[in-house]
Amino acid sequence: MEKCIYLFCLMLCYFAVYSQDSTKIKFSEEQDTIVQQRFIDRYENVFMTKVPTRHMFKLSLNFIPNYLFAVDNNALQTTSYGLGYEYKISPSFSVGTDILLNGGWGTSIGFVGALDGNIYGRWYYDMRRRIKEGINVNNFTGNYVAIVGGKRWGKSEVNYQASTIGIEFGLQRRFLNNGRIEFAIGASYQKYPKEHYPLQLGYGVHKAADFAIASRTSMGLAFGDWKRNKNIALCEVLLCDENVSQQWKLLWPKMYLSSQFIQGTIGLAYERKFGNSPISFNGQVMFDYLRMVSHGSAPFPRIVSNDIQLWPSLQLRYYLDQKQALRDGKGGQNLSGLYLGPHSEFVYYQSETVLGEGRPKRHLGLGAAAGFQQRLFRKAYVDLSVSVSHNLLNTQPEVKRLLASVKAGFGITL
Repeated sequence: MEKCIYLFCLMLCYFAVYSQDSTKIKFSEEQDTIVQQRFIDRYENVFMTKVPTRHMFKLSLNFIPNYLFAVDNNALQTTSYGLGYEYKISPSFSVGTDILLNGGWGTSIGFVGALDGNIYGRWYYDMRRRIKEGINVNNFTGNYVAIVGGKRWGKSEVNYQASTIGIEFGLQRRFLNNGRIEFAIGASYQKYPKEHYPLQLGYGVHKAADFAIASRTSMGLAFGDWKRNKNIALCEVLLCDENVSQQWKLLWPKMYLSSQFIQGTIGLAYERKFGNSPISFNGQVMFDYLRMVSHGSAPFPRIVSNDIQLWPSLQLRYYLDQKQALRDGKGGQNLSGLYLGPHSEFVYYQSETVLGEGRPKRHLGLGAAAGFQQRLFRKAYVDLSVSVSHNLLNTQPEVKRLLASVKAGFGITL
């Protein structure tokens, strides 16, 4: 009996050992979707693609070429302040209107400005597809083709008007609770009353209408009937905690092309911090070009004029709120925030038009600047600044020595 029990125990041990040695362990790998889903959630939360809306009121800064003025020492002439409204009549179509106002002060002619009123109809051509695929809902974040009609009134050396109708291609993005940005380029037919082309007042006979291609950038605030998101991903847009010690900045170009008038503006800047301090050095240069062509009668059948402006400047910027933001854990060592500091600039202005009469052609200035700069979406920035400088060069008695400018710049970081 004892032998049987002993043999039985040996058999149990054998099977136990054999079973352990023959156990097969299989490994498999499954794709982790956490990172991808997190990116999708961030995109939806930032750009509000899943938030439906049919009404949108707009307050905006518009960066456009101002084809009714010569190049001048004030960026206000290419920055308009806008008020608008857009209504979705279906997922793919909307109608809207906006009013734009801009202006600036010339040295001898006082205030010059323009008021634009526009109405438009937009076709968001990929909206239905995006809704069907679950990427979007019925809102204003999308790409569009639009028909635009407008009227312009202005005050300059003469009172002028212009009527326009055209087509425009653009993209509009609403972000966070009340942000909005828009890029567009369009072609339009422009009609001037009484056969008077505003810029040609010094050259006699000219066309009563023209065909033009122009760019437009708009950014600002939006208000509507959407539900506000309490958990907004603000730092996904503003990059609060990112450390940035230097950056190249390309001003978003402004362009206007027609048979009688060409205008373009572009700028490039470089900014670098001094170590971990809130102080930086900012150097930038802006270039404006204007070309006018007048077709008249003999002995001057065709007159061409060119205006250029080259505007380099240097600044030392002290970011006022950076140290406090670091202590509060709401910001990093970057190049964003309120700033002020000494400012120097040189303006070279060469004009072949009557609109350049009485305006200074050279300005070497020393003064101060203050402003606000903010990085957006990792590759974009906005820079709003005010500067005043005293001209160190000898000038004519009637020319003011102080040059004050307000600049509203938007562009990309390189």
